[in-house]
Amino acid sequence: MVKRKRMGMSLILGSSMMVAGPVIAGCSTGVSADEWATTEGAIGRINMEAVQEAFEKSQSVEEFEKRLNEIYEGDGIVLIRAKEEGGKRIIEAFEDLDKNGDLEPGKDDLLFAITNENGSNELRGNGANRHYSAFGGGGNFLFTYLIFSSMTRGGYGYYTPRSRVPQMETNRTSYRNSTDYSGGQGGGQVGKNSQYYSKQNSANRSSYTNSGRQLSPARQSYIGNQKSTGAFKSSKTGVRSSFGKSGWRSGGAKGAGGGQVIIGNLR
Repeated sequence: MVKRKRMGMSLILGSSMMVAGPVIAGCSTGVSADEWATTEGAIGRINMEAVQEAFEKSQSVEEFEKRLNEIYEGDGIVLIRAKEEGGKRIIEAFEDLDKNGDLEPGKDDLLFAITNENGSNELRGNGANRHYSAFGGGGNFLFTYLIFSSMTRGGYGYYTPRSRVPQMETNRTSYRNSTDYSGGQGGGQVGKNSQYYSKQNSANRSSYTNSGRQLSPARQSYIGNQKSTGAFKSSKTGVRSSFGKSGWRSGGAKGAGGGQVIIGNLR
């Protein structure tokens, strides 16, 4: 456990980036452990372009957290922390793999970090997202002074409060049951994620595939435990739509988060 400090600071509006694509979604009933383990939600992939857009558009830390959990397809809630370290201001996002509501780096998986240094900003993926990085300056993709103005120098100034996690889970469940997540015009969020994954795989095939295999010890332990206990059967991860409209079928690079896996029955 690490000491927390509450912070109610705001993010400044920035420019946005739009993505779109077709989608369907389902649950993992009847799917093998190995099929589940190739999905983006299992290995910890997240749509980094949507993350960048969310950061630029969010007007509060709470809004950013909410949007991250709408974008992400994994089963654990995404938690964030902010710190100032060595002249850098950093926001890190982790999936709460053990689902205890606390951000514990040794047990949870780092998805990405956003770093501000000397007026330059970088979004860099970690784990299955390590192939991705983006830079910004000026009014685009900037940290604001407000986010870190109350931070203790050298310490962590913000953690997602454990007390708010149950409400975040409720909000995410409602979102995942809506067409905003898995249907409607453009296929919902999972459809946008599908387009992002396909684009990244086409543009950066080698690094994209390799990043899906270079998983953290915490992620590997999580996948192994989910497979061995059968807990993966209740997974609610998003699914790809490129292999049909019913049942389940696998595709893409095995074990590399190639995605394109239909899980369970359509909603």
